[in-house]
Amino acid sequence: MELKTSDVAARLGVSPKTIQRWVRKYNIPLQKNEAGHYLFDEKTVALLERVKFEQGAAMEAPPEATPEAPPASSRSSTTPPNVPIHALFQEYIEPEMDRVSSRLNELEQQLEQKADDVVSIQLLHHRQEMEEIAARLAVLEQTVARLEQQLNTRPPSPHEPPKEAKRKRRGFRRVMGLFA
Repeated sequence: MELKTSDVAARLGVSPKTIQRWVRKYNIPLQKNEAGHYLFDEKTVALLERVKFEQGAAMEAPPEATPEAPPASSRSSTTPPNVPIHALFQEYIEPEMDRVSSRLNELEQQLEQKADDVVSIQLLHHRQEMEEIAARLAVLEQTVARLEQQLNTRPPSPHEPPKEAKRKRRGFRRVMGLFA
């Protein structure tokens, strides 16, 4: 099945000019119809989908990490016009995939380091809080011990009546039961 540039552009969600630019930039060998328009097959569309994915990843990368592509004139002189798609994939897409993969690994390592740092800081804060609580508890224990000692060594005050033991009224109920 052969598709036109506008069909491929609609399928990939980009403009036809973008498809033409990618074909020129990556020297993708395509057949042309009588009017000189590109004709795309499924393998070429798959390659262009990969290019779109890589272009999106390259746009998200910081400028210093994006390698500069050689000028189109130098590429066209080194790459023959009828290069198979897998050779183009190996030449252009695989290095970009390797770069993206290595960048992803770097970001994962940075994320793990940040997570470790956050956990370490949280542990230090918890430890400090526990030490402060332990110090407060020690002060409270000393205060309680001092107050208990003062209470035990203090003579009874004159305002307090002496404590008398209550007498049990054992026979009262029995007597009351007689009248019931």
